[in-house]
Amino acid sequence: MEKRIVSIAVVEDNGMAQINIRNHLLAMEFNKVDCFSHGRELKSSMRRRHYDILLMDFHLGENKNGVEVVQDLKREGLLKETTSLVFITSDRMPMIIGQIVDIHPDDLVLKPYTINNLQRTVVNTLKVNLHLKSVHTLMDAKKYAEALEKLEELMFANKMPRAYNHMLKLKARLLIKLERFDEATLLYKNVLQSSDKIIWAKWGLIQSEFLAGRSELSEKILKGMLGTHLTNDKACEWLARISIDKKEFVKAEEYMEQIKESSLSVPATKLKAYLYQIQDKVEDAVGLLERRREASRSVKEKFAEYSLELARCYLKEAEDKPANERADSLQVARFLIGSAGRRTLEDGLDLKRSYMNVVAAILEGNMEKAENLLKQEGIDNFKKADVSTMTDAVKAWLAVGDELKASQILCESENKMLALEDFTEKTLSNMLISKSEENLGEKRPRALKFNKQGLELYNDHKVNESIDYFYQAYILFPEEPAFGLNLLQSLVEGKIPKHKEARTLRLFNDLSKRELSTGNKKRIEELGDKIEQHRDMFIVVEPAPKNGLLNQ
Repeated sequence: MEKRIVSIAVVEDNGMAQINIRNHLLAMEFNKVDCFSHGRELKSSMRRRHYDILLMDFHLGENKNGVEVVQDLKREGLLKETTSLVFITSDRMPMIIGQIVDIHPDDLVLKPYTINNLQRTVVNTLKVNLHLKSVHTLMDAKKYAEALEKLEELMFANKMPRAYNHMLKLKARLLIKLERFDEATLLYKNVLQSSDKIIWAKWGLIQSEFLAGRSELSEKILKGMLGTHLTNDKACEWLARISIDKKEFVKAEEYMEQIKESSLSVPATKLKAYLYQIQDKVEDAVGLLERRREASRSVKEKFAEYSLELARCYLKEAEDKPANERADSLQVARFLIGSAGRRTLEDGLDLKRSYMNVVAAILEGNMEKAENLLKQEGIDNFKKADVSTMTDAVKAWLAVGDELKASQILCESENKMLALEDFTEKTLSNMLISKSEENLGEKRPRALKFNKQGLELYNDHKVNESIDYFYQAYILFPEEPAFGLNLLQSLVEGKIPKHKEARTLRLFNDLSKRELSTGNKKRIEELGDKIEQHRDMFIVVEPAPKNGLLNQ
């Protein structure tokens, strides 16, 4: 490892502390050090380049904290496994340390630290990162089975014994990714046999048992963690999520009430507010969000988030009223939407505000205004959007009569939800998506409708226009081979190698392995012959991943 080529990002809001860390790193002969005061600056830089290691402070002044910044980076696909993460904080509160541990940093440095301590942490973290480079690269490519195989080879070779516990945690994460929950459960139990105080293994066991469908075992462990300062709040959040999964919303609310309001994270606050709303306690939701908004005035990004969530409550209040009684609620919602925009430059905020304004226009019956707002540039770019924005978009497009677009956005939101690592955010997102699915209807009838519309366009010799409809039918209900075959045929005839997430060659291979009727077998064979005639045309060359100098 050559220190001079290692790229480091330091995120610290205190100017003097930022200078001190940078000087310490330069004294250690690390020459490529970039400093940032908050997450927005870091995000902007990470869209252009790769860092080998992030040194992240927890408290970032009037901005999102370090954990929230990391969650945003992961949500947008900017933080890769090949980038090491070290937190630096002076805060020793169990709640804060617990939040940091939850996002799987490579290490944690407590202030005040010595230069030797910082150097040892950075160097050791980079050495482990280099040792696991092949595993991390495969994980970044979402090749989790291959990553696990490579990791097990490294664990067996045991050439870096001090990294063994780190590799054990990584193995557990990979088993969860691969939905091999029983094996993950066994791994966590084996770790806990040596000591039942190993907190990461205990939380991992709760997660794996829950994902395996054994929530009663998770509940038993969690109830034993209530009343303890270190674990009570997180246990209550977990128990609330399990209760929501069982549709026991009153019990979920009771668990959330056991967490002090001041200790609620932003996702936990949103979840609690939504629990109130689905039980027709809109006033309680409004009261909670107003208090959290006021308490966050000095943190402009959180203030904006709470303002928009509060606006969404008033939109819900307006929706539940007769059309001639909505004006006051809509006026408050619009004020809140506007106030959020004046206080922050957060990525994705404009899109969130735009769709909330569309929903407001729809609720007041001004469809012309709604349709004009939906013509804005970038209105269908959801790369930086969260699930709540996307479910607002589903409502908006459905209201103006574009069911195809609404359905496409809903599918995208489901994929985004599945990629979330924060379980509280995932639970809320799943509830919002379920509500949108209720509004759109069952998947198979929708798929049949889109397939029929695609066939009408195809028969009218509008092959390229038919692809979107066939694609949506197939995504909604892949169990029906006819939907996949119609999509494949339109891609082959249009000589299109890729449409959204569908690759023509991969789709052909997947459908070829299915049990098909005689007619469909003949059809897939004919499509195979056409593909072979122009095979080079259907090969998709994926862009090479951006790597830092450490990973070259």
